[in-house]
Amino acid sequence: MTNEPTKPMTMKDAVSHIEAHGTKSQQQDIRKARTAFVIHGIEGPDFDIFPAILTEYEKAVPKLHGSMPALQALVNAAGVSNESYKQFQRAGRRLIEAVTGAQAEKAERKNRDDEWAVLLRQVDLLVTAGLVAAQDRVAMTALVDTCRAADVDPAILTLDQAENWISTTHVAQRKSLRKGLKVLDNLRGFDRLRPLLPPRPVTPGSRPASRLTTLPEPLQRAINTWVDVAARTQVKDPGYAHLAEPLSESTRAGYSAATSLYVKTLLDLYPGLSNETDLSRLFTEDQVDCVLAAWGRNEAHKARTMASYAADLGALLQRNGLTEAGSYVTGLIAVLPHLVEGRFAGNAMGPKVKRWCETLLRDPQKTNLFQIQHVEYYRRALETLAAAKRNGHDLPHLSPPEVLATLSETERGAVKKALRTARMFGVIAAYSAIALEGAPFRRQNMLSMRHTGPSKTMFLHLTGRSPHVIIKFPNAELKNGKFLSERGEEMEAITIEKRGPGDHAVEIIRFYLTAIRPLFPEADKTHAFFPPLGTASSNNSGFAKETFYTWLAEASAEIGLPMNSHNFRHGYCSIDINEGRRSMEDLAKVLGDTVAVVQRNYAWVNAKQSVLNVQRDTARRRAEILKARGAVT
Repeated sequence: MTNEPTKPMTMKDAVSHIEAHGTKSQQQDIRKARTAFVIHGIEGPDFDIFPAILTEYEKAVPKLHGSMPALQALVNAAGVSNESYKQFQRAGRRLIEAVTGAQAEKAERKNRDDEWAVLLRQVDLLVTAGLVAAQDRVAMTALVDTCRAADVDPAILTLDQAENWISTTHVAQRKSLRKGLKVLDNLRGFDRLRPLLPPRPVTPGSRPASRLTTLPEPLQRAINTWVDVAARTQVKDPGYAHLAEPLSESTRAGYSAATSLYVKTLLDLYPGLSNETDLSRLFTEDQVDCVLAAWGRNEAHKARTMASYAADLGALLQRNGLTEAGSYVTGLIAVLPHLVEGRFAGNAMGPKVKRWCETLLRDPQKTNLFQIQHVEYYRRALETLAAAKRNGHDLPHLSPPEVLATLSETERGAVKKALRTARMFGVIAAYSAIALEGAPFRRQNMLSMRHTGPSKTMFLHLTGRSPHVIIKFPNAELKNGKFLSERGEEMEAITIEKRGPGDHAVEIIRFYLTAIRPLFPEADKTHAFFPPLGTASSNNSGFAKETFYTWLAEASAEIGLPMNSHNFRHGYCSIDINEGRRSMEDLAKVLGDTVAVVQRNYAWVNAKQSVLNVQRDTARRRAEILKARGAVT
């Protein structure tokens, strides 16, 4: 009998193994890895079945380095800093390496006493003497590990081998290998090291640089100048143009990326134009047709991104005096199939978010859990505080860093764990209570709410016969506040109060203020309802969005409903529309959006419900017909 192939390990297997046998740091890697996966839309069952294979992981959760606008946009949308994302991504890699044995194999290679060890000891001496930079020594790590894995000593390493590794390895590792190879060649300047080095240089020829730096310098300067003009608020009267304010860095980056890609594509199609110094001469109708058509043939470019780039390009041309060219580019968005597809893709809910909502609506248990999740977080926060008290830990007294430092290592570890858990569930309980019993505000508004100080957005009335909370954001703090102001509108104030036996938001908010918020060492130094974990740099400093995303991912997974902060809005609206509780107009008022925006995102829920209603009605009539026929016969 032939042996059945070994079933590949999944992330669920990996997590189970680490929870049972892992170290404390590996336990922390689990939650960080989950967050990395969530950023890429892989959560719940998708996370459980994901193969614990490094190559698959690096494709799905790539390393962030250099110019990666698509990944950068995804990270920014998740409210996570670049450094936090890099930490989360590395945690996932470590997790997989730990359970597959790759980590142990790497440790074995690192401890080998071979020709590489001899060379590295000599390099360490040069670092100590100040003749080699410490970062150069670090840069050799990936190369040495790769060579040891292939049983290649430094003396027999060749350029062909180096080029083969770089061409076949994952993109995330190529940069590290190139750095190591360059350092290795630079060591040839030390005569005593030459017997330990490859006989010939091993650094492959340099790759083309990033998009902007490969363009001719005059065109680079012209692009920057055009972006300066375009990425500003548009003033109709030229006499007031000097008062136009610059737009955000992300907007500027969009204009720059769109124009740079256009020029790069055009020069690839027409190399003879590489000596052109006048940017305005590169936008004839024929040239525009060729470039935008080429974008559609490149599978690496997403239709939605290309449509956005074309819109930015059209605006940039018009704002820099090329009105006809700008109008022509804008017109193509409604003509070229891939741009039409991309334009409509931007006018509807993304497929990943839609799948999340559909999964929520299909599962009655998840639908119910979504609506009472704040109570679940509240219960876990209470349990954590009770357990700490039973263990003799007075968390409010022990929470200041200077007090924690006086504890023994064992006790300090236990207290820090209890503090983190209590803070996490307490913060998420209060946040979700406001989102579910008040309104699902956007994350940036929630984390910046101020309940004290001169510019309050949260007004607490927690004493008296009718305790309640009022939340009111000025237009200036809202994402769409500018458009509300232009229409002479404001977002409605939201009142949170107990309207029935299932309402617990006021109780949870009161609990958070008395039992959880004091656990933040500098809570008394900020007006923010959710204070920072560390130093309050100003009197309005709020909770860090990166930590919030990590805590929400961990807490929601704990109760069996993995989600991110924007899912509060999506789940809230999807459930209400699906169950016919509120109209699109009502939801628009709650969200502070237009009816058109709500319809654009959630019309599919009504459509599904309409189809289901028709099917149910047809089934009912069919049953009546069959019943009647049975009665006749």
